[in-house]
Amino acid sequence: MGFHNPLPSSMEAECKKCAKILTSFVDARRFGPDRVIPAKVLSSAKGLAVITVFKAGLFGSGRFGSGVVVARLPNGSWSAPSAVALAGTGIGSQIGLELVDFVFVLNSSDAVKTFSQAGSLSFGGTNRRGAAAIYSYSKAKGFFAGISLEGSVMAERKGANDKMYGWPYSAGQLLSGVVEPPHAAAPLMEVLKMNAFGSYMILPIGIQSPVMPSPRLEAERSAGSSYDDADVPLVALSPRPLRSRPETGTMTSQQQYREHEEQHAAEQRLQALRYEGSQSGRQRPREQK
Repeated sequence: MGFHNPLPSSMEAECKKCAKILTSFVDARRFGPDRVIPAKVLSSAKGLAVITVFKAGLFGSGRFGSGVVVARLPNGSWSAPSAVALAGTGIGSQIGLELVDFVFVLNSSDAVKTFSQAGSLSFGGTNRRGAAAIYSYSKAKGFFAGISLEGSVMAERKGANDKMYGWPYSAGQLLSGVVEPPHAAAPLMEVLKMNAFGSYMILPIGIQSPVMPSPRLEAERSAGSSYDDADVPLVALSPRPLRSRPETGTMTSQQQYREHEEQHAAEQRLQALRYEGSQSGRQRPREQK
């Protein structure tokens, strides 16, 4: 495991870092089955917090770090990331330096709120099924570490969020799914689509997810910078499900999945036609009189 910066210079760098960390916690073929988070734990998570912490000690100790929090939405997808920071101190004769990557599996809505609001961390409590509200996994130089963050102070990095989204959204808004993840978060969102995270998407026929793009994302699309979908309405974009869960009714899960796939293919064709039409309108040469 390489060293990760506990305080990246931007949220884009933060998202890339967190994507690498999450991959190291689920890739059993590369890192070994005893160094990954069980798929059963991830598939039932309500949220995830990924944080790199630097700890230094001499006669006492201090620790600080940063990362992101994401929440699982009702339709099974993941929310846009919210930036967080962590800091704390300790007492005792602790000598040394340590850099640790943490993944916190949040098993309840209250646990997600704990990591999205300012306050002191506590890892007690259970969810409705009796499971621990927060599971903590950590690695230092490729090995699971024993550093404790109990009593550390967690805070939202509003400045980092404002800069990435171009608007002062609160952590609650970002984690509720009303804001579309920006392009800067793409590496992280791609990792979260892996089957290991239990990602799936259910969109009823004819209904689109009520997601609004951030002002910065809208500006990028309007400018037609380097994104091919700049002229395609957001409503035409529908993420392909990684796994479809059956709903109640007479349809079997296989029939439902096939119908959803057909809908997705039709939407993709519509999107392509709209894009081709907009491009041909731009590039059509003016006729000579």
